[in-house]
Amino acid sequence: MSAPELQEVQQSVFDVLTWVRARPGMYIGEPSITRLAAFLTGYAGGLGHVGYTLRESERFDAFNDWVASRLGFSNSTSGWQNMILTRTGKEEEAFQTFFTLLDDFRAEAV
Repeated sequence: MSAPELQEVQQSVFDVLTWVRARPGMYIGEPSITRLAAFLTGYAGGLGHVGYTLRESERFDAFNDWVASRLGFSNSTSGWQNMILTRTGKEEEAFQTFFTLLDDFRAEAV
């Protein structure tokens, strides 16, 4: 059985991340990379449950391997949030580093 075709919503994953960056307290309570990753997973899962997906999700998927390369990991299996947290050691610092890396990723991908 194949997965159902998901319809894209107007917002991209990068739009959602812009909202969270501007007002983390409103979306995830406090700046935390673990909370951010959980929020994104839940948001995407909720959309998928009702037949939708965020625009540019596939482009964001490439961020995981890009982070591994940028931060000097041999593979990306631990996930972007764990790699960033490993390098910073603190949730809030990792949250801020995530957005710095995301800006670099988006600038290079253009």
